[in-house]
Amino acid sequence: MGFELPATSAFESYDPEDEARREALLTLGNGLLSLRSAVPWAKAGDVHYPGLYRAGLYNRLPDRIEGQEVWNESVVNLPNPTFLTFRHAGEPKWFALEDMRVLSYRHALDAASGVATRNLVVEDGQGRRTALKEIRFVSMAEPELMALRLEIRPQNWRGRIELCSAIDGRVANDRVACLKHFSSQHLIDVSGTVLESGVGCVTARTSQSAITIAVAARTEIFNGRYEAHQRQGDGAGAEERFFCDVPDDGIAVEKAMAMATGAEGTERALALVRDAGRFDDLLAAHRQGWAALSEHAYIEAETPDLAIALRLAEFRILQTVSSHVLGHDLGFPSRGWQEAYRGQIFWDEMLVLPYLTSHFPELAKSLLLYRYRRLDDARASAAAAGFRGAMFPWRSASDGGEHTPRFQWNPLSGRWMRDNTNLQRHIASAVAYNVWNYCLCTGDESFLHHEGAEILLEVARFWGSIARYNAKEDRFDIAGIVGPDEYHTAYPGAEVPGLRNNSYTNVMAAWTLARALELLDRLPAEARRMLERRLGVDDAELRHWDRVSRRLCVEFAADGTLLPFAGFDRLIPLSPEELEDEAPGQRPDWLMEARGDDINRYALAKQADTLMLPYLLSHGQLDETLDRLGYRVTSADMQRTAAEDLARMSHDSSLSELVCAGALSSFDPERSWQCFKTTLEAEHDPSGPTTSGDGAHLGAMAGALDVLQRHYLGFRVEEAGLQLCPNPPPGLRGITFRQVCRHGRFTLLWDGKTLRIEADGANPAPVAVRHLGGSDDLAPGASLAIPSRAVDALPDAAQ
Repeated sequence: MGFELPATSAFESYDPEDEARREALLTLGNGLLSLRSAVPWAKAGDVHYPGLYRAGLYNRLPDRIEGQEVWNESVVNLPNPTFLTFRHAGEPKWFALEDMRVLSYRHALDAASGVATRNLVVEDGQGRRTALKEIRFVSMAEPELMALRLEIRPQNWRGRIELCSAIDGRVANDRVACLKHFSSQHLIDVSGTVLESGVGCVTARTSQSAITIAVAARTEIFNGRYEAHQRQGDGAGAEERFFCDVPDDGIAVEKAMAMATGAEGTERALALVRDAGRFDDLLAAHRQGWAALSEHAYIEAETPDLAIALRLAEFRILQTVSSHVLGHDLGFPSRGWQEAYRGQIFWDEMLVLPYLTSHFPELAKSLLLYRYRRLDDARASAAAAGFRGAMFPWRSASDGGEHTPRFQWNPLSGRWMRDNTNLQRHIASAVAYNVWNYCLCTGDESFLHHEGAEILLEVARFWGSIARYNAKEDRFDIAGIVGPDEYHTAYPGAEVPGLRNNSYTNVMAAWTLARALELLDRLPAEARRMLERRLGVDDAELRHWDRVSRRLCVEFAADGTLLPFAGFDRLIPLSPEELEDEAPGQRPDWLMEARGDDINRYALAKQADTLMLPYLLSHGQLDETLDRLGYRVTSADMQRTAAEDLARMSHDSSLSELVCAGALSSFDPERSWQCFKTTLEAEHDPSGPTTSGDGAHLGAMAGALDVLQRHYLGFRVEEAGLQLCPNPPPGLRGITFRQVCRHGRFTLLWDGKTLRIEADGANPAPVAVRHLGGSDDLAPGASLAIPSRAVDALPDAAQ
């Protein structure tokens, strides 16, 4: 396999230069709260960055940029309750690793239970050796509760230490380097109080969204005589100090911490920490919560390093969206509930929902309802732009408005650059794709006939409205847009941003229009009449949708390869390798702007664009959509397209390799497998362009699980049954994958030679399974085997 992942995501040495990335990778969460894994004895600085975030807790701040007032919305960094440090009595300096000789160090995450541990032995300048052990978790049993325990054991000394336990309210959103030039102070009216021995609370309010916040903590010391000697509550924190006599077997300091919002948030946070039991009791309840969640997230891999990578991927998804989000108005943040991308919501849910739908359908539905609640905002945005239907924003947050920043700072030139990526209108098709596949997989007819139908039809209406007829070509064009490759947002020298006929956008628009028409045909007659009447859909509009779905333009080169957009073949060729050799590690769009040039002039792609089509539209759906449009694209055409795309792709997004893994699975399994491995390795490679201390790219993590189940094992749910079109790469060894769908529960088992599907004995009825050799009925409790050699005979239509 060749992965170079740390076992169970463990780091065996202390590296200050890499600490921020490790803090992000070992972040803990329960769906509602997210806690960076920074050391408890440090505040935010050059090495460490404590961070506490509540899902969906946003605030907007203004800036004056290029003479314009701009407002940006971010998830808010909250007061830090984890601060806990010590020093030997009578000494001026508090504990810091930078002042110590580190004799041993291990920082690890147990992804099976959501617990992080830090074990170290240090020696100070006087030769005193101390063993420290920290354990922390964000409770999966109680959504607003966190806990940590710090054990301090002397190894060659005796004496008294002074402990400091605090809630630090002097926080801001200062983690992300490219956001340093924006306003970052989201909290106002910060006030700290120590109410009684060991119990403190910090309250604050967000400056614009006016959300009241309370962070409370209870500190207890065990196995040593101690006395409190100082309590301090000031305008920015709550701090308490203790003198402790440390016995030979050490002391344990436990902190129960809670965060709550609203008018009664202070009372609730204080009640949570006061009523919380001992650390071990809280930990046991937390482990039970994770165990209940993990029962539905069953993936096993024969290869140990792959098993670890998949387990970490599952963990990062489930700590971001768990059962605690049900009933909350929350989307799925692409980099988790941290400061990267301001904690906003992009299209990454399109990569996340396939996994959630087949394991946690109620969580997938919750994410779809986030979009449905913003449907009126999407309608308003379309109307403001002169279109009909629903135009969903590229970046969402607390509401359905467009939250893509209007400017980005270029650190290479020291100038502001206009950000036109909000023109990625293809987000509308992503929302429709998620709705359709959720309903197809789960059989949730109620959602399909109501919320899902409304979303799907309004997105179809948007595509029907934005498409313009080109009489010369007898085709419809879509202009003024940007595709998934965000390096190209305008034509060279153009004063107005936007491109014409992005292939991905147009094909997905045609797919969406076809699904909307299919949905109406499937609805019961009365339900259809009521829906059409409520939305004002008439026969003329439906005929227009049908025509657009058959005559949208897709751009091709002379040799039959798909072009990313009209005019791409007239750009200046530039290979990623050539640019990397010339300017190692530099972001190409920033580099060009710093040179007084424009990345729009060059045929260099940031990430997969056209290849998003075979990634999403597997199992013959791409051929079906192109056929409907009147284009015949052969397997050879797609292979040439893939080869050209790969040659000009810089992969400056961790989504890029993931998409290539799925897109190439049917005709280049070796390259697909390399892309798949790179995806799983990327977040653990400190030298990679997509890694940072700002948060893992969760779309890539969930997408890897989707590639396994949908591309490599070939599993797809149909209304009438199941379809299996496996494309396992040669490097894939034993895999066991359980999932649930409208037809029951199933287990996929790949042993390196044969794919076997087993039906749960409690399934309601036999299910038809279409596969490469024909079709079979799979009865409850029965199994069906498909030899891998049949993959070689897979026809174009099935690929």
